[in-house]
Amino acid sequence: MAPSPLRILLVDDDPTILESVSGLLARHGQDVVRTGSGLRAARYLADERFDLVVVDLMLPDYHGLDLARKAVSLPDTVVVVVSGTTSVELVIETMRLGIMDFIPKPFRVAELEAALVRALERAAAHREARRSMEEEDLTPGEVIIGNSPAIQDLRALLRRVAPSGSTVLITGPSGTGKELVARTLHRLSPRRGGPFVAIHCGAIPENLLEDELFGHVRGAFTDASSDRLGRFQQANGGTLFLDEIGTMPMGLQVKLLRVLQEREVSPLGSPRVARVDIRVVAATNEDLLQLVAQKGFREDLFYRLNVLPIHLLPLRDHASDIPILVSHFVRRFSRQLQLPPKLVDPAVLRRLEQYTWPGNVRELENVVERAMALGTSPDRLALQDLPPEISGLPDTGHEYTLPARTDLDEFLGSVERRLIREALSECHGNKSEASRRLGMRRTTLLHRLKVLGIEDVNPVGGNP
Repeated sequence: MAPSPLRILLVDDDPTILESVSGLLARHGQDVVRTGSGLRAARYLADERFDLVVVDLMLPDYHGLDLARKAVSLPDTVVVVVSGTTSVELVIETMRLGIMDFIPKPFRVAELEAALVRALERAAAHREARRSMEEEDLTPGEVIIGNSPAIQDLRALLRRVAPSGSTVLITGPSGTGKELVARTLHRLSPRRGGPFVAIHCGAIPENLLEDELFGHVRGAFTDASSDRLGRFQQANGGTLFLDEIGTMPMGLQVKLLRVLQEREVSPLGSPRVARVDIRVVAATNEDLLQLVAQKGFREDLFYRLNVLPIHLLPLRDHASDIPILVSHFVRRFSRQLQLPPKLVDPAVLRRLEQYTWPGNVRELENVVERAMALGTSPDRLALQDLPPEISGLPDTGHEYTLPARTDLDEFLGSVERRLIREALSECHGNKSEASRRLGMRRTTLLHRLKVLGIEDVNPVGGNP
């Protein structure tokens, strides 16, 4: 079945342009509402939903830029402006607002049609993502747990950002769920049928990171016995998530900048370039602007990454979400540890809400897993199940009791998982420091992380 027409609002006080542009859009099978009045267009925007708005900036009864700003603020609405005024300041202002394209007058029909076709494709992608969410009931709220204003604002932002193909930079303290947000963006985007490929830039030695990102061809170096696709090519048609981007060496930053600009990669040892169709989502817990000032991060790369910024707040700034997060984690670890669901004492929730959570949601998740695995009661979580720094009770040391219906290997695995997570949380995710604290080699820690599936756990709640 053919897709239903997109609904388009065309605003221009020139009757000739109204006629020609609406005819062009109609030939593409779209439903066009046209008007020469900015005031009437503003009423249309207030009363109806439009997939695409094409607006002239020079209107007799309404400032076109204000109208464009109003249209941009609407969910899933693509905006294109046309104008006979082409000052650099005006073009920059329109782009800053999030307007997709600026078409100067006078325009050639071919150029106008190409710009409108791009806008129609973007609008169709927005509508398809919205339709899929409605049909599958797939919303960020199913994955990102919480009802606080901060989480509600995050959900609304993800709905607006996800359909775009623009690069996203996610910032925030460690443990706030940056990878989960990246995965949610992918699931809500038109690219959700493609791969989601993640790479933690800080977890891979500098001499191996370039090969991980770009791949190599046979013979590129001593051990290169066959061709190997890098993460950029593995993510083709989907989303590439670059975590801990602030740790990327300066030499690789130059190559990343080129990929973002050209959408081409060159595997190690190959004179050829390969085109990639990917969306890049980067994340960091560092202040990249401070790194730029310290010459530790390229300024041009920062601005290339920071097209659509998303900042995640620490858990202490939305502590009202703690009860629902705890309930979610209790259900999850009941399934994973094959334990009956446990009730949570009100005193436990009060303590959890009062704690400052330096490790954020990841730390809360670790605390609940520990309490579930090592708790003294089969049917409830009590204050004595919490770490002393949270419970306020004296530290009596660890007394391990094997829960009923849990075999020894599974129990020891849960203990090892908890100890590793605690070390990572205390070291703010620094794997080298955590391995020293645990008394093991870094490579051993990385192996255990993979075996125990620790890197697959999503801090904000829920498996994407």
